[in-house]
This record gives sequence, C-alpha cells and structure tokens, in this order.
Amino acid sequence: MKQRALKYIPPVLGLIVLAGIVIGLHGALKRIGLGDVLAAVAATPRHEFIHALMLLAASVCLMAGYDLPGILFARRGESVARIGALHVAFTSFCAYALSHVLGAPAISAAAIRLRLYAQWRVPAAGIARIVAISGSIFTLGLLTLLGLLLLLDPIAVPLFGHAVPSWTLRAAGAGLVFAMTLYVAAIGGRSSIQIFGQTLALPGPGLALLQVLYGCADTATACAILYVVLPDTPGLSYPHVLGVYLAAFAGGIFSGLPGGVGVFDSVLLLGLSDYLPPATALGAILLFRVLYFLGPASVAALCYAGHELWINMRKQKS
Repeated sequence: MKQRALKYIPPVLGLIVLAGIVIGLHGALKRIGLGDVLAAVAATPRHEFIHALMLLAASVCLMAGYDLPGILFARRGESVARIGALHVAFTSFCAYALSHVLGAPAISAAAIRLRLYAQWRVPAAGIARIVAISGSIFTLGLLTLLGLLLLLDPIAVPLFGHAVPSWTLRAAGAGLVFAMTLYVAAIGGRSSIQIFGQTLALPGPGLALLQVLYGCADTATACAILYVVLPDTPGLSYPHVLGVYLAAFAGGIFSGLPGGVGVFDSVLLLGLSDYLPPATALGAILLFRVLYFLGPASVAALCYAGHELWINMRKQKS
C-alpha cells in the first residue's frame, strides 16, 4: 500500500508545479499590457535592444548551466548515472526560469529539480546535493558582488551611499568579501561535517569557488540587460545600476512574491529616481521584466508542460 502511494507522488508533484506555473504566469501577464510593452520597446534604440537580446541569450545559457556544479558534486559521492547534457540544461533552465513566476524560488526550484531529476533516475541523495549546491549559487554571487561593490565603490550603492559614511560601507564590503573567501577556504579544509549526528559531504574548494564565480556572472549579466535598456543618462553608471539591482533583486527574491512583484520595481524606481523620471524608468523596468522574467519563463512553461504531456502519453502506451 505504501509503495503504491509513493508511486503517485512524482506525477502529483508535476501537476502541482504545472498548476503553479499557470497561476504565476497568469498573474504576471495580467499586470503587463501589450501596449505598455510595445511602448517600452519603441522607446529603446534598436542597437540597444539588440544588445539586450544578445545579453539575454548569454543569460539563458547561464540558466541552462546552473546545475552543473551540483551535478559534479552529486557524481562525486553517489552512484549517479551519467545524465545527458540536454536533460541537465532542460532541468536547470526550467527550475531557474519558472521559479521567478512561481514565487518562493528556493522551494519552487527544488520541487522542479526533484520532479525532473527523479525521471532521469538520479537517487534522492544525489538530488539533495544538486539542490543544495544550485540553490546557494545565487546568494553567494549576490553577496560577493555586493561586497566588492561596497568595498571598491560604496557611493554606487544609492540607497546608502550618500547617507552612510564610506568607511562604514567599505568595512561592510570587506566583511562580505572575507566571508565569501572564508566559505571557499573552509570548504577546502574538510571533506565533510557533522550536524546533529549526521555526516554531510562538502563540495570542496574548486566547486565552492565555481559557485561564487557562477553566481557573480549570472547576476552581473542579468543586471547588464537592465543597464542596456535604460536611457543613456549622465552619472548613471553600470556600478550604480548594479548597486540598485542587487538591493532590488534580493528584496524581490527574499520576499517570496512571484517575480518580486512590487518590491523589485519599487526599489529600482527609488534607486533610479535621482537620474530618470519615474515614467521613463518604469518603461525600462517593464521591458527588462518582459525580457528577463516573462520571456524565459514562458518558454520554460511550454517546455515543461510539453514534457509532462509526453511523459503521461508514454505511460499510457506502456
């Protein structure tokens, strides 16, 4: 009886995720009108729009490779069968892109990875390693970039740069950079740790460093898309936009709301208010949302739904 009940968990989980995707996309699309999107595109010079699409392509490639460090870690200590590159890219892309519209990204991305990697015959312990490594990449990258920005250019953090002494911000930045360095060094000093009587394997210094660098590249590329679609404005540099973006994205992600709706936009508007009129900034933010959030999420939703349909059809034939 218990075995029969367990057999139904994966398809039920798949249906729950699919329902969440439909609800999340519907809510996101309801807030964005086609006319607003077209107006934002028309206000963006063609060469800048093409540049943004090129950066988006690079960002999508990073999304598709997000699980590679986790896969390497899972193979190290578990008898994980070799997974095809397309399977890894598909799972990684769906988990990353759809978590933006599902909300609570740490939980929703883990649910998608659990559903898909179980189909690729990855054992539960291996999936846990993949989820642990992939789920921490964003946070490590965000904290590292924020630390470097505070340390090297504290004035670029607009929400605090003019209200807090620069030496305080530099000290905070140095603390974050030191914490990330300590993380990599501590991971390299041992192969496992004991927590509540349980032995937990550690990824090692190489994978820890890869996590940090990958997270930095991912966040920096996403911010570059926003920077490109913003109008050229004196004094509005990439470091300044990065500072605003880090605060806005972190607030949106940790709020748990789908796509950080409300929180993300409000922080961006506040940080850009000294350089751009609200209407102009809002148009660029809207275009960024469509390019970075809704575009990949819509493609991932179609791919995920098609995959679930194909799996169910195969089961019915067999």
